[in-house]
Amino acid sequence: MPDRFPTLASYLARLPRGVESYPEVTVKASVYRDALESLSLDECLGDLPGAVAELVRHPLPVTAWVPEVHSLAILIAIRDRHFATTAAGLDSYEAWVFERNSRLLKRPLYRALFLLVSPERLLSGVERRWSAFRRGTSARLVEKAVGLAEIEISHPPHLYDRCVERGMCGAFRAAASAAGARDVHADVVSSTERVTRCRIRWS
Repeated sequence: MPDRFPTLASYLARLPRGVESYPEVTVKASVYRDALESLSLDECLGDLPGAVAELVRHPLPVTAWVPEVHSLAILIAIRDRHFATTAAGLDSYEAWVFERNSRLLKRPLYRALFLLVSPERLLSGVERRWSAFRRGTSARLVEKAVGLAEIEISHPPHLYDRCVERGMCGAFRAAASAAGARDVHADVVSSTERVTRCRIRWS
């Protein structure tokens, strides 16, 4: 696995039980399924951990709960497979997450919801929206000003690496843009084993 998936191998090595870490921390299967519909891993299933390969081979219903480590492993594997393992490659990965989420939020159901929500109101409700898709982690708004919001995400040790954090920035940018924000920027302002803070700015 290290040769084909270096970022994934490094990520799993930092976790206490590798791919089987934190089984109680879960996420809706829709998160990884949407990613696989955009970029496939079918040609390299033999290089993935067994539990992860099984989710790729036989995707669960979008409403099912899966261990977040497994879902993140799929996203990191996509980064390794389809994007260069360089700073520019990470930038491209975040852009892909942004574009994918932007397309998702333009679908009729989401578009109708976002037309009625300002960026400020959307991000103020991040705790409730986060918990609708994730268990075992939490997100809360810790700072809010005109054109700015800072979100603090609490999680088990090393659950999120740099790749995951950049993906979250792309997702936050897409959500704010769908709610009408312009010139949106999102950055990780601090990151520890257990806490990640993201700042979203817009005009």
